[in-house]
Amino acid sequence: MKKLVYGAVAALSLMATGCTGSFQLMQAVHRWHTNFASRWTDEACYLVAVIVPIYAASWTVDTIFFNSVEFWIDENPLVLKTADATITRIDAQTALVQSNASGITYTLRRNADGTFTMSDAEGNAVSAEIKGSLLTMTAGDETRTVLL
Repeated sequence: MKKLVYGAVAALSLMATGCTGSFQLMQAVHRWHTNFASRWTDEACYLVAVIVPIYAASWTVDTIFFNSVEFWIDENPLVLKTADATITRIDAQTALVQSNASGITYTLRRNADGTFTMSDAEGNAVSAEIKGSLLTMTAGDETRTVLL
């Protein structure tokens, strides 16, 4: 009887955290399958992640373990740095993207046709592409991806 009570208390303590957490593992799986150049490769990797149940496994581990730990210690044990940038939304069409590494600030603008343009303070254009919640910036040989 004592084991049953302890087991029930342990199960309830895991379930009663009320924490939705940051789901870092799920985000890592999403970034993995959306980080390919070809949309066909993206789709194939997505189907593999769903059929093999990579998404289901990462959701289960995130929900039961990482998010519960994040609730109790106030930080996720799985720290995935998605970007070294701070994004500040100015209005519906404009945001400032500041690189934490270099301190350079870029202006990101959404055009009327749905494309994006990005430029630094001197007006130099940077290639920017947004896919879902991922912003990919390319300047010269350097490419960075930021989670919006």
